[in-house]
Amino acid sequence: MTIRPHQLAFVELVKTAVPSHINLAEEVAAILNLSSDSAYRRLRGETDFSLEEVVTLCQSFSIPLSDLTSNQSSLITFRANDLSKDTSSFTSYLKVLYGDLQWIRQWKSHQITYAAEDLPVFYHFFLPSLARFKMVYWNKSILANPKLKDLNVEDVQVPSGWLEEVPSVRKEFLSIPSTEIWHEDTLKSTIKQIEYYVTTGYFNSKDTIKMVVDDLFTQVEMLKNQAKEGKKFNPLTNSFTDIDYTLYVCNVMIGNNCVFLSSEGQNATYLSYNSFNFIQTKNNLFNEQTQEWLKNIIYNSELISSISERRRNQYFSILTKQIEDLQRMI
Repeated sequence: MTIRPHQLAFVELVKTAVPSHINLAEEVAAILNLSSDSAYRRLRGETDFSLEEVVTLCQSFSIPLSDLTSNQSSLITFRANDLSKDTSSFTSYLKVLYGDLQWIRQWKSHQITYAAEDLPVFYHFFLPSLARFKMVYWNKSILANPKLKDLNVEDVQVPSGWLEEVPSVRKEFLSIPSTEIWHEDTLKSTIKQIEYYVTTGYFNSKDTIKMVVDDLFTQVEMLKNQAKEGKKFNPLTNSFTDIDYTLYVCNVMIGNNCVFLSSEGQNATYLSYNSFNFIQTKNNLFNEQTQEWLKNIIYNSELISSISERRRNQYFSILTKQIEDLQRMI
């Protein structure tokens, strides 16, 4: 019997793509419309997968074909979101966020590590005025949605699809342990966006501006609560969860937003591009490089969650002053 190394390497990729509670042979048999015996023969390397079967399994389990040669090649495949000027594409973006968080939660010891050059995207969805502003800003000023071109923030009818997806993303995010790395400029891009909309007249009312800025203050308070207790905090219910939270303040520039989803079974790296969109890869080589980069960033950072009260208060005073400066400008 000849066992081909690429066949076994592919089987290992399939194994890591399927949660441990699922019977792999039965899953493969169902997807490929095979008998259980035929599926077992393929998984043991006794029978070859056809090219069509490999492609079908890759599509079913979101495995890039390039991962078969990830250790021998510097070519890495990324998944990108199809964001466009159409309103429905942003609904799909929110569904991807929700689906990816659900995906990592299937595995044991799941965790999010977030190097935050900007305010992490998940936090926008806890505070209604800030969430509305950010979603309008992204779609109006970044995606250039023609339907929003002549509308101010208050004039935009937020699509039902956006509102339906946000609670799901919020719930999943609160259920996953997180390590975040912030620095003193993490809030500045959001502050600049609000300032830009104020100076260009994209708000109808100062009351709306005040609500957005108040949400930003609440956001900092949420982060401060989490850092103090070492647990995730839900400002909507004003209560802590039992999910671990770790916060570092970085002493060097982070350079880009990077999210690393890790677990015992699967890992994935997410890098930001085009302001708020992201590309994702599960490539082993790239994930290893990302882990090393994050370790180095953490090495150059200070832990302020659960300990270092003085440094923690200093950091949040800096963030609060940045918002107060925006408030005075308004």
